[in-house]
Amino acid sequence: MEQKIGTSFQSSEVVDLYLYRPPYPQQIFDLIVALSPKTEHLLDLGCGHGKIARPMSRHFQRVTAIDPSAEMMTLGKSLDHGQAANLTWIEGLAETAPLSGPYDTVVAALSIHWMAHDTLFPRLAMHLKTPHLFAVVEGDGPYDPPWQDDWVRFHEKWVPKLTGAPFQPDKGRTFWTMYETFVTVQDRYDVISDPLHQSIEDFILCQHSRDTFAISKLGQNREEFDDELRAILRPFADAHDMLEFRSITKLTTATL
Repeated sequence: MEQKIGTSFQSSEVVDLYLYRPPYPQQIFDLIVALSPKTEHLLDLGCGHGKIARPMSRHFQRVTAIDPSAEMMTLGKSLDHGQAANLTWIEGLAETAPLSGPYDTVVAALSIHWMAHDTLFPRLAMHLKTPHLFAVVEGDGPYDPPWQDDWVRFHEKWVPKLTGAPFQPDKGRTFWTMYETFVTVQDRYDVISDPLHQSIEDFILCQHSRDTFAISKLGQNREEFDDELRAILRPFADAHDMLEFRSITKLTTATL
């Protein structure tokens, strides 16, 4: 049976590797705060380990974070601001978890694309203030790294091999067409991080924190995957096997 997209995030195998992912650039958080009509109550859908919710707890009076993965939330509670008094963690699906609005701002990351939009958005609309902000934060992958050409070819090989679907680097933008009837897009921002430094081995582990390249999906292909990626990266590392690159994060703002 085909594994449902996103179920790997409920596995400790993936959760334990999540900390190898680059942080979102500070500008992303600054934009959300600046664009929010008020900073009284924020809802984070599919919050994972609180990559958005925890920083936002410093700016909003209340933050509610919802995710179906107890493992992710356990990790989040162990990290900075994970035990903030104004941060409430709720285990459940965005479509059915209890809501305690009204909310000034609703944020979501990539998992928004896997949710049942025809159920979620009408439900959200009943719990939003007027005015409000709906924001989607996507991506923490490398931005035009020195190994870009090989990086694309690597994905063109491995994504179809593991998913049966072709590699589509701009697929994230097309996701909006899936629920245009529920939102009115206002703006889109591409934010490039300051230089990041990560070892080759940590960069490889970061890839295994992603649903497509989860270790369970690679199976017996893991060694080949790791060796191939290691060979691509090594010419661009310093004498200590450290890489330097920037990440790209996309922010889309909308209203319901």
